[in-house]
Order: sequence, then C-alpha cells, then structure tokens
Amino acid sequence: PQTFTQLLMVGGMDKYFQIVKCFRDEDLRADRQPEFTQIDCEMAFVEQEDILNTFEDFTRHLIKAVKVVDVTEFPRMTYEEAMKKYGNDKPDIRFGMEFGELNDLAKDKGFNVFDSQELVV
Repeated sequence: PQTFTQLLMVGGMDKYFQIVKCFRDEDLRADRQPEFTQIDCEMAFVEQEDILNTFEDFTRHLIKAVKVVDVTEFPRMTYEEAMKKYGNDKPDIRFGMEFGELNDLAKDKGFNVFDSQELVV
C-alpha cells in the first residue's frame, strides 16, 4: 500500500483515501478488539482546516448514505477547551458532564486538601 500511495502522489494526486482492515499485533486487552477498520488518508500541502473540512464532508456523506440522516455541522473545540471542560482530549460530549471550577467555594475554607491545590474542579 505504501508504494501505491507514493506512486499516486508522484503522479499528481493530491489526496488518497484507503479503507483498510487492520489487525493488532500486540497483546489483547479487554478494551480493545483484535481487528478494526481504519481510514488511511494521504494529503499533500494542506493546513489543519483542510483536513478537518475533508473529513467532516466525508463523514457527513457516509452518515447520509448509510443512515439517511443529514448532519449540518460538527462541533469543534480546541485542545485547551476540551481539557478545561472535560479533563480529556477526546471528550464524550453526549452527556454534558463538564467540569466546573470550585475555587471560590472550596479554597481557603480550612480544609487542607483543597486549600493546598491550585485548582479545585
């Protein structure tokens, strides 16, 4: 597949997609399945916005073709926003379980566990 990808790029193709069945070559864990399907993409001379737009359009098309559902937009957030609101760089936003800062309520109240911390959430 890598040689094919390189030939396409040298031939002037600026994008290449490949849907591939992958098999894990590591010890199995309870939270991982032994095989999965991956979308491999090679793109030349792109910015982050190009990649996000390409995959949002691709995902929008797949959902429409498979589930007959129109998706108008995908919510986006920065890494900093995800870490501050959810404490995770890949948050599950389905349940609205955002962190809340409690410094005003918890700090300097005589409880050493909170008083000694920079941030209480």
